[in-house]
Amino acid sequence: MASLATKHIFRNTSFDVADGDLHLDDPRALRALAHPARLAILDHLGAAGTATATACGAAVGVSPSAASYHLRSLARFGLVEEAEGGRGRERPWRSRGRGFSFEPAAASGPAAEAASMLLSSQLVESGERWTRDYVHGEGRLPQEWRRASHLANKTLVLTAAEAEELVARLEEVVSPYLRAGREEAPEDARNVRLLLRLFPRELPPA
Repeated sequence: MASLATKHIFRNTSFDVADGDLHLDDPRALRALAHPARLAILDHLGAAGTATATACGAAVGVSPSAASYHLRSLARFGLVEEAEGGRGRERPWRSRGRGFSFEPAAASGPAAEAASMLLSSQLVESGERWTRDYVHGEGRLPQEWRRASHLANKTLVLTAAEAEELVARLEEVVSPYLRAGREEAPEDARNVRLLLRLFPRELPPA
């Protein structure tokens, strides 16, 4: 496995391939997924379990026909599949994995590098949008969730090996709370987002 500094993991519902993630290494799949509406649809399916094109469109702000097109594009690369029941735009869809991962450092050639960078950028933009939405809507949350929510920006001093160890330990702590393993979650449990980012503060010059 490449170092975690070069591995991107996107988990619907909260945070490795062995646990049900889909590993993407086809530049065409990376480019297809590097679209805000498709990422949003995949995120919605992760939280909802199954949803029709109409429901996906309503959830992410696109028309049912556009959502249907995006779902077919995602299906072409094995990211989603049809579920049982329904016809046409009322046919339900589901995600084929709990999430996906890809390794930009493993990209071979300019096209693969560009596709990895494009998808990485879209994922960062999604994270920033989710965070802004939370900040703007924090006042509408009940007090218990306002106290439980947390935003932090910390500078750590780590070796590369320590960074890998830290992320592995964090994922171990998070694992029991993932949606896929919480069929018997308490009634007052709700979906939450956990965004983990770790990278060197000083980057080499371009």
